[in-house]
This record gives sequence, structure tokens and C-alpha cells, in this order.
Amino acid sequence: MKILILGMGNPILTDDGIGLMLAERIRGRIQGADVAVNAMIGMELLDDIIGYDRLFIIDAMTASGLAVGTM
Repeated sequence: MKILILGMGNPILTDDGIGLMLAERIRGRIQGADVAVNAMIGMELLDDIIGYDRLFIIDAMTASGLAVGTM
């Protein structure tokens, strides 16, 4: 089974870049999983995810009324 962990975000904005930073930190630490980062959205993601059986996405957003770290 092919597994991809995909970190999403904007490298220019530090708060939106957390997905990119976390993905880089776990690169090579999870046996059997590939790690990639991408700042694109929509159809541009298809090139990264084609061929994988499982996909885990790391991303962040802000929302009013929620505590930091809410999932």
C-alpha cells in the first residue's frame, strides 16, 4: 500500500505554512510513507496524489470561535 503525507500551505505566510513545516519535520520518520509539500490548490494536487492508496493531508486555517489546535 502506497501512503502519502502531504503538507499544504503558503511558505510566505508563517501561520499558513504550518502544514509545510510539519511535513518537512516528519520526512523520513514514518516508515513506508512518502512525504511531499505543496502550496497549490485544486486540480494542481492531482500530480502529487496519483498512484497512492492512502493520503494524509496536513493543513491549517483560522476560524473565529474555535480554540487553537481544534481539529
